[in-house]
Amino acid sequence: MFAGTGLLFYCDPSLSSVSGSIPAALVTTYILCHLRRNLRLNTSGEHRDLRASLGSANWITLARGGLIAILAGFILQPWPGRSNGPGWTGWIPGAVYLTAVVGDALDGFIARITATQTRLGELLDTRIDALGIFVACLLAINYRQLPDYYISAGLAYYVMRFAIWLRKKTGRPCSEVRPRPGARVMAGIQMVFLGIVLLPLFSQQSTHIAAVVILIPFLAGFLLDWQVVSGHEKFGNVD
Repeated sequence: MFAGTGLLFYCDPSLSSVSGSIPAALVTTYILCHLRRNLRLNTSGEHRDLRASLGSANWITLARGGLIAILAGFILQPWPGRSNGPGWTGWIPGAVYLTAVVGDALDGFIARITATQTRLGELLDTRIDALGIFVACLLAINYRQLPDYYISAGLAYYVMRFAIWLRKKTGRPCSEVRPRPGARVMAGIQMVFLGIVLLPLFSQQSTHIAAVVILIPFLAGFLLDWQVVSGHEKFGNVD
């Protein structure tokens, strides 16, 4: 991950290795801490014995986390290649994130065809998806490709998790949240949209208009999840 980040900074002198390495290191630490804390969940649904290895699907998920860490390295930077006009390095952030999005479909597919689904894989997949959306939102806002309020898409998952924790902490009823039909589709649409926005293809005006269309149903899904938590609905998608 750090080698890849360093190579990108070498290719574009406008990027700072220090400013890039700090957020990349923070994201990497966050992912590794989640991995270490939840290794006990490296079991299938049918067996409680720990698997001898993480498995190829989980390694793909962790590789996606590495790509998100590289993406985070651009947060405190100007858009690559834009100081002297559009350049090929300006395509890198969007390409990095879209590669992570493709990996999101691949790790699940590999886990299913090899029958190696684990609770750890499900947790890491969800956490890295949410982290990727958050980082991509920050980056797109920094590039002025999305309005400031779009950070709500990146924070929605974390706000929901905190609200659930607070509700349990205060002893209030908290219903189990189960997969909601269409939730994965909306998350996929959100990730593809963010990846496209990070490519130097569309004007700010067009991406800001599209942002409203994508954001409203995405946030509406989290409102439905909150109805699940409070016991008014039977579906949801928050881990």
